[in-house]
Amino acid sequence: MEQAYAEFSVKRNNPPYINALKVVLIVVLVILLLIAMLSRNGIMIALGVGAAALLGWYWPRFNVTWEYVYCDGQIDFDAILGQDKRKSNLRIDLDDADIIAPEKSPALDGYRHLEVRDYSSRRKDVIRYGIATKIEGKDAKILIYFEPNEKMLTLIKDKYPNKSKL
Repeated sequence: MEQAYAEFSVKRNNPPYINALKVVLIVVLVILLLIAMLSRNGIMIALGVGAAALLGWYWPRFNVTWEYVYCDGQIDFDAILGQDKRKSNLRIDLDDADIIAPEKSPALDGYRHLEVRDYSSRRKDVIRYGIATKIEGKDAKILIYFEPNEKMLTLIKDKYPNKSKL
């Protein structure tokens, strides 16, 4: 028997404050390194080098691409940080889902009070979909926003016609 499989990825748009934060971090780092070089104090030099290493380690987290992998009723939500490192965020089983619908659908109105996990690009010109489900091992439900492609939507609709309002 053939498996139903689809994968898709979207690049997350950073809000404007992230770009401002990047500029502030670079300016603070440059000032810290200048102070360290001018003072020639060993502690300040170590602090400057440590801050540069910390910023170099954290910088890829500003560039996130979400990858969705659908396989036979399960969806994995992975983050690709800086096009280099993969971090698995969440795996859900759609058998546990209550509903799958577009974000603006009235079918999701009863679930808007739930904790939200946003695995979308945050762009205004795309249609986001919501899944109200519970996480394995926990009793609380969550609302997940994501942007699947047409193949993934078709596979979900075919396997879960009663849960999907697509």
